[in-house]
Amino acid sequence: MHREVVVAGNYSHDTLVGDEERSELGGSAAYVSAVLRAAQVDFAVVANVGADFRYAGKVPPARVVPGARTTSFLDDYRTDERIAILRSAAPPLRPEDLRETCTVGMAVAVAAEIPAATLIRMRELSRVLLADAQGFVRAFDPDGRVLHCAPAPDLLAALERVDYLKAGRAEAEALDLSRLRRSCTILLTDGPRGCTILTATGEQHVAAFPAHEVDPTGAGDCFLAGFAVGLLRSWPIERAALLGNWCGARAVESPGLPVFSALPADVSD
Repeated sequence: MHREVVVAGNYSHDTLVGDEERSELGGSAAYVSAVLRAAQVDFAVVANVGADFRYAGKVPPARVVPGARTTSFLDDYRTDERIAILRSAAPPLRPEDLRETCTVGMAVAVAAEIPAATLIRMRELSRVLLADAQGFVRAFDPDGRVLHCAPAPDLLAALERVDYLKAGRAEAEALDLSRLRRSCTILLTDGPRGCTILTATGEQHVAAFPAHEVDPTGAGDCFLAGFAVGLLRSWPIERAALLGNWCGARAVESPGLPVFSALPADVSD
């Protein structure tokens, strides 16, 4: 079966600590799904969870792995910089878990659940492949605290084969962007400052949309999903990035997983 989009990445249970503490559905795949559903895109999610997964009715189905626990994070927002701690991790996705071809593939790992071989499998099945750098530069100290490290050589070689690689400023510091931009387009996101498109021959800034930030969780995921929708609409890269910025802006304006009634048919800055 051919899909418009196949999303690969595990769901998670997120405990968010700020002015108050609350539990939410998390994982990039969940936020991406919210945007794709609003855009009425034909898509599927490839994800692993444990039998403890609490949100099965809110997202596309995931594979329940016997004996496993769902990926779980504690995200502490009480300082200027988020502190993320991994509490548990569902099993990684295997190459054989990816079976459907797609127009756009989206590799959106959160806890290193997409190894190099699985990313190569996505490359084989996708006409256009998007990846979020966060799942490929994350490492974890003995207490589960998230660190950013340069990808292993096999993973870096696989990342060079994607078409578009999204990276926030923190993830970008762990990447050799000068090397990667020779083979793929980098989407460098910077929150309220918008994003910058880096190619082998130049760069272009795309302005952000105004937003009243309530919860920044998932903004980058929604950006990448909006960008994917723009590509499906055959829009130029800059216009697709503008739609991504719009989705990211709307995502931060409510707590938890955002609800999009629809995506705009056109965008302007």
